[in-house]
Amino acid sequence: MIKKLTFVLLISILLTSLATTDTNTDILGSVILKKNYRLYIDKGRADGVNVGNRLEVLYDGRSFGTALISWVGDDISYARMDSSVYYRFYYVQPLEARIYLESTTKFTGGAIHVPFFNDLKLKPSEITIPDEYTVGYLIYDNLVNLDSEGKIVPGLAHSWEHHGNTYTFYLNPDIKFHSGKYLDALDVAHSLVELARSPELTPAASFITQVEGYNQVHRGRANELQGVFISNKNTIGITTKNEFEPLLKYLAGPGGFIIPSVDRTPVPIGTGPFKVVSVRDERVMLAANTDYFADSPALDSVIFNRYSDYKEAALDFELGRLDLIGFDTHNAEELLSGGDYQARKYYTSSLVMLGFNCKHKYQEDYKLSGALNGLFDRESIVRVLLANSARSSSSIISPTFSIESQYANDFTFMPGEAKAALADIADLPGELNLVYDGFDPALKPVAAYIAGQLRHAGLKVKTQKLDSRYLEESTNLSTMDLYLMRYDIPVLDPDALFYPLFSSELNGITNYFNYSDEQLERYLSGARRIEDTYAREDIYREAEDLLMKNPPLIVLYNPYLTIAHRRDLAGFKADPRAFVNLRDTYYQAGK
Repeated sequence: MIKKLTFVLLISILLTSLATTDTNTDILGSVILKKNYRLYIDKGRADGVNVGNRLEVLYDGRSFGTALISWVGDDISYARMDSSVYYRFYYVQPLEARIYLESTTKFTGGAIHVPFFNDLKLKPSEITIPDEYTVGYLIYDNLVNLDSEGKIVPGLAHSWEHHGNTYTFYLNPDIKFHSGKYLDALDVAHSLVELARSPELTPAASFITQVEGYNQVHRGRANELQGVFISNKNTIGITTKNEFEPLLKYLAGPGGFIIPSVDRTPVPIGTGPFKVVSVRDERVMLAANTDYFADSPALDSVIFNRYSDYKEAALDFELGRLDLIGFDTHNAEELLSGGDYQARKYYTSSLVMLGFNCKHKYQEDYKLSGALNGLFDRESIVRVLLANSARSSSSIISPTFSIESQYANDFTFMPGEAKAALADIADLPGELNLVYDGFDPALKPVAAYIAGQLRHAGLKVKTQKLDSRYLEESTNLSTMDLYLMRYDIPVLDPDALFYPLFSSELNGITNYFNYSDEQLERYLSGARRIEDTYAREDIYREAEDLLMKNPPLIVLYNPYLTIAHRRDLAGFKADPRAFVNLRDTYYQAGK
C-alpha cells in the first residue's frame, strides 16, 4: 500500500512539473517614466522579463492598451508604443504594467521555411540589404558581438585590448569553419583584405577605409593591410589611421563576418550555427552546424525560398508552406486574411529619404531641397500609400537610437510656399531625373506621389527604377537629380548613419548625394575619437542640426518591421536593422 501511494505521489509530482512547464505567469510593475513613445517599467531581467513579452497598461485596475517589451535591463525595461495608444494615457497617473512571462518547453529539431525577395549576395564585402543580413547572421560569426543592451561581448575573440589606435584580439583556438578548418589569425586578416579589395564599398564595410594601408590594397598596390599584424596564430591586431571608437560595433556587423583564408568550395563558408547545403537563385538551404562552438542551434535546418512579392509569400504562409514571414511597409491585415498565426510590429532604424545631387548648380546653397521640404505630406504617404506601416518623420536620427532628435516631428506640409520658393530658382533644368531604389517595392508608389507633387508644382519629371546595389555601376549616378532611397543602417552606431551617407570621402560611393561640408567632417572625426557616449551623442545632434539647416535630403518615414509566425515558433528576434535574427529559433510545446 505504501509503495502504491509513493508511486502515485511521484506520478502526481511529475505531472505537476510537466503541466507547469507550459504556463503563463505575470508580474505587476510600475510605469516610472513616459518619454518618446516609450513606457519605462521598474521590472527587468532579474524579474524574468524578456524582449517580446506582452504587457497590459493599467490604470486603477482598468486596461488602457497592450504593448510588447522592446528592451530589458537588469531591473528596468521599456515598451515602445504607437502614438495613438501612447497619448491615450500620457497624462494619466499612476500607471501600472502587467507583464506576461512565458515559460515553455523547447523542442530540439525540425526545419523552418522562410521567404526572401531579392537576389542574395552573401560575400561579407557585398552584404547590404535585410534579406542578406538574415541569411548571413546564420552562416557567419564576428570577432565580437552586441548583446541585447548594445554592449560589446566576445565572439570569435574571447578577449581584446585597446591602446590608442590599436585593437588586439585573442581568438578562441577551438573554433572550426564549416569546412573543418580551425580558425586562426590568418583568416581574420584575409577577411579584412577582402573588404579592402572589393571594387565596391558597402556601408557595413565602410570602416575598412580607416584601417592603415586601405588605399594601397584597394588600388592593387599591396596584398596586405599595413594596419593588420599577426603576433601568433591566435592573436591579431588592427591599427586605424586615427582613434576610431566605433570600430568594435562595425566588427560586430555584416562587414565584420569572418571567412576562411583557404576556401575551395563554391558555397559560402563561415563558423556560424548553420552551414550552407546549397545556394540557388530560388532557394538557399542551411543545416545545423553540429560542431558549433557556442550553444548548438535548436533547429535542424532553415530553408529560404525566393518569392516575387509579399502577396505571393503571404499566400504560401497561410497555406502552411512558410513558417515565418517578415515584411515592412505593409500590415499583416493587408497580406494575411486568416489562419492560426501571431504577428508583431517593430520599429526599425531604416530611413526612407529623398536625396538631392549636390553637384548640380541649382542645388548650390541647397536651394532645391530647401524649397521642396514642405511639398510632400509625410502623414498622407504613411496613412494612404503605406497603410500606417511606417512612422512619418523628418529626423535623420532614427527613433531606435538613444539620441533624441530635435527634428523628429519638425515638418509642415506647405505646398503653396514650396511652389513659391521654386519660382525663385532660376537655373532649374527643363526636366528633373528622379531615380528610386528598386529593391524596396514600397518605393514605387511613393516615387509616383513625389513625381505628381513635383508636376503639380510646375516641374517636369522623369522617373526611373534602379537597384541601389548597382547604382555605382550606372552612368545615371552623375545625371540623376533626385534619388528616392531606403537606407538600412548596417551597424547600430550613429557613425554608420552619418559617415557612409554624408562624408565627402565616400562621394559617389555610398554618399550618393555628393554632399560635402568641412564642419560635418570635423564633427564626424571628433566623434570617432571620443569614448564618452553622451559627448558623442551631443556631437551627432550638432551634425544633424547642420544637415537639417542646409539639407541635402528630405527624410520621409521610418518603416516598421512586421513578423508573422506560427504560434509554436519562438526564439527569433526582430533586429532594428530591419531583419529577422533566426539564430535562436525553436519550436515550443503547447502552442
